[in-house]
Parts: sequence; structure tokens; C-alpha cells
Amino acid sequence: MATHFDYIVVGAGSAGCIVASRLTEDPSTRVLLVEAGGSDRNLLITMPGGLPFVYQNKRIGWGYQSGPEPQLGGKTIDEKAGRVIGGSSSINAMIYNRGNPMDYDGWAADGLKDWDYSHCLPYFRKMETFSDGANEWRGGDGPVHITRAAARHQMYDAFLRGGEQAGFEVTPDHNGHKQEGLHVAQSFIDEGVRWSASRAYLRSAAKRPNLHVLPKTVVSRILVENGTAVGIEVLSRGGPKRIACEREVILSAGAVNSPKLLMLSGIGHPEDLRPHGIGVVAAVPEVGRNLQNHPGVDIQFGTRHEDSLISELNMLGRAKLGVDWVLRRKGLGTTNFFETGAFLRTRVDVEFPNMQYEFLPIARKLVNSKLVPIPGFQFWMDLSRPESRGHIKLRSTDPAAAPLTVFNHLESRQDLRDMIDGIRLARTLVRQSAWARYGVRELTPGPDVGSDSELEAFIRKATGTSYHPSGACRMGMDPDAVVDDEGRVNAVRGLRVVDASIMPKVITGNLNAPVMMMAEKISDRIRGRVALPPSEAGYYRSGR
Repeated sequence: MATHFDYIVVGAGSAGCIVASRLTEDPSTRVLLVEAGGSDRNLLITMPGGLPFVYQNKRIGWGYQSGPEPQLGGKTIDEKAGRVIGGSSSINAMIYNRGNPMDYDGWAADGLKDWDYSHCLPYFRKMETFSDGANEWRGGDGPVHITRAAARHQMYDAFLRGGEQAGFEVTPDHNGHKQEGLHVAQSFIDEGVRWSASRAYLRSAAKRPNLHVLPKTVVSRILVENGTAVGIEVLSRGGPKRIACEREVILSAGAVNSPKLLMLSGIGHPEDLRPHGIGVVAAVPEVGRNLQNHPGVDIQFGTRHEDSLISELNMLGRAKLGVDWVLRRKGLGTTNFFETGAFLRTRVDVEFPNMQYEFLPIARKLVNSKLVPIPGFQFWMDLSRPESRGHIKLRSTDPAAAPLTVFNHLESRQDLRDMIDGIRLARTLVRQSAWARYGVRELTPGPDVGSDSELEAFIRKATGTSYHPSGACRMGMDPDAVVDDEGRVNAVRGLRVVDASIMPKVITGNLNAPVMMMAEKISDRIRGRVALPPSEAGYYRSGR
């Protein structure tokens, strides 16, 4: 391994793969990319239909949990995060949602002027190749291949038609002019395989002599001298090992691990560091604060066996799925099964869709700690922009130990109100005539759970998350922000954060696409390149 680097990138996930790839386009720049996990060259990772098995594979995940959650009876919640090359883009549900344009205009209104939609859209377009072709909103020659789902199963159509009958529109491209409404999903899938950050960026970049990838290596702290980051310390068999760099250390360790690593390095709130005997290198009180996620619940309905997708997933069907995918890259192995969804409003006093729904033509229940399919369908419903805020704190100085992560879900009464209304809206969608032929019966929360208090009790018991932690290294132009508008840590020179932790407010949708966009945008700034010109493409606002 080379002993001198210009940049060290910590974390080969959705952001780190992009940053390392873009920086090494300059052959004179030497980059080290450090990843705690190992190779992503695994058939179950590559096959979209292998998603349930990937989620359960403890060898490629961090195994973190949040909680105890004070508003949810002290429950803990599994938080999936990839510990593998490609990071969470190698284990996630592959759902491609950019967020609502108003999310980014909201960031700009809070002082991040170069992060409005007009400045972000060119980077979304730069990164993607969309199967439906390029236009003023969509890209046609980027490294990330995005396809629209086939949505052939009859229940996908029932979901869309039921939404129309309930008074909503089906938007032709929820990642284009109009997000709000029901939609046929788009995914990080092409030619039947998962299109992770590793596949899109790292595999070609890894052939460059100026990029060194160091897998299965845990970073224990950032080395700071005289207020400047000068390298990292990693764990090795022979004890801690120091690796130096000349320009910058770039943290792309993820929304939980980046603030954790800052605190282990003495960068954070002094009150959070002193109990662990960590000396204060830089007092940055908001490290670990402003933590957000998308809390949600499953709403499940039963149908006849033959009407549900489960009828195609018996032993013979599963064998066919595997053979079709291995031999032809065809069939159910090529889908993540989340082929329709919706962004809807439960109240008129918000401009943006405050609820997100992902539809599955199959239901699942927990049997002996394992999810098993049952005849029916379900909605995963979550809050698009929760008001509640949580925190990340250290449990110990052990770099391998999970931090204490508490989201404070439903601390805001409005969040609870929106969740209750979201369940009622889901029930409205299913009461439409499009569903009449299926003999639908509600399984959870159940037909007897109707009052606000009953729904509240169900929500507090059933709430999980969409695995979208963000915000704990908040980007901003105010003096309390952890990083500035280029991801630079305000209190330490030569140190940058590029991942979901720098989002000032969580976006309306899944996080993988926005994190990739952010990595593309900040990579240009690191390289000193002129930013892409802002787009003039408009977008839908309610009532306009």
C-alpha cells in the first residue's frame, strides 16, 4: 500500500464510492478509501429478489438498533446499515426517490443558497441514466442506471386505480415535474441486477493506480494536529496504525458512524465527551444532535391465496425465481417487489406530501423471529418530514461499539396526528371499488382499531423506521452548524463530511439518491471545479 495520500475517504458507501471515484479522475491525486466491511460480490446482493435475505445477513450489516425510544414504551428498533463495499446501497431496497424539490428549496431558505432545487437538479441528472430517456428533469448518460418497474401484478393496478377513485392522481414521473400522487416505482435496478454505488462508480475507478481501497478496516479516530486533520488511526492486528494524508480526510461513514467517529476523535459537545475521558479537540456542540429518520408502520390486509403474489412464491415458484434470474436475468428475481407507491397529503395546511406509501402485493408476519409471507398485501407508510428530533451519543470509547441512538419518534404531537391520519387514508384507498373483487379484510391494525386512542396505541407499539437516519452533522451557514455548505467541518481544517448526516432536514423520500447527488455536488467543490449551471426546470406546487 502507498504510504502517502492526498485524500483519505472513510466509508465505501453511497457517498464514499462517488467521492473516491471523482477525485481519482485526476491522475495526480492519490486517494485511500477505507471500508469496515468486505466485498459486495455476492449473488444475493446482486439479485434484487434476494433483498429479504440480504436484510437478514448479519455479516454485511452494522447490526445497530435505536432506542430505547421514550415515546414508544422504551422499545428498540433495528436499523439496517450496510457494512460492505457499497455500504447501504448494497443492502437497501433499491427504491429510487429523489425527494421533493421543495425539500431543497427549504434548505436554501435556511441559508444554504447553493442547495436549492435548481442547483441540485443538474447533479441528479449528471449521476443517472434513466430507462425512459433524458429530458429537462432526467439524465441519460450517468453511471447510475435507473429503471421504471414493470408493475405487472394485478394488485399493483388495483393500488393505482383505487388511489384514482379516492381522488388522487397518478403522476407520470414522481422524480420529475410532480412528486405528489401515486406512481409506478423507479429503482436502482438495471438488466436484472442491483445498481449500487459500488457497481456504478467504484468498480471502474478501482482499476486506477491512484486509488487504493482498504477493506475490512475499522477507523478508530481522526488524527488532528494544530486544528487540522492530518490522517486517521485504524485498528490492526499489531495495534493502532496511523495513516497520513496531505489535503483532507473525508468522512462518508454514514449517518450514524460519521458523528460517532467525530466524537471518538474529540470533536463534539464537551458534555458528551468528558464522561468517556475523551479530550476536547474541537468543541462542536451539535455533533450528534438534530437526528432524524422516517418513522412508519405496516398496514396489512388479507386476500385469497390465489390473488396475492404469495401464490407465485411456493417451493416451485422460488426455485423458478432463482433459475430464471441465474440463467436469464428474468422473472421475479429482478424485482425488489416495491413496484408502486405514493406521496400524499393528509392535511391541507402543508405544501408537500407529508406521507409516503410503499405498496407490496404480499403481506408478512413474524413467526419465530422470522418474517414469513402470508396471502394479502400491505402498505409501508412513513412520515415524510417528521418534526421530532433525536440524538447520537457514545456508549464507550471502543470504536467497534454501537453508539446510543435515540430518534425520539412521536415526541411531536403533530407527528402522531399525521400517523393516525395516514392510516385512515390508507383505509380509504382500500375501500374503493378497485379492490372489491379481492375480498379484502384488514389484518393490522385490524377492523376494531378505529378511535384515535386505539390507533395511537397501535402506532406506539408498531412503529419502525425506513432506515433513513440523517442530520446529526447538520450542514448550515450559522455558527452552530457542524459543517458548512461544502461539507467542511467548521472547527477543524482539512476535514469534511459527505453523507446523510449533513442533511439539515430529512428529505421527502428515500435517502440513497439524494446522498449520491450530494456526493457528486461536493466532489466538484473538493476538486475546485466550476459548479454545474442551475436548471430552469420547474416543479409542481399545490395550488399553483
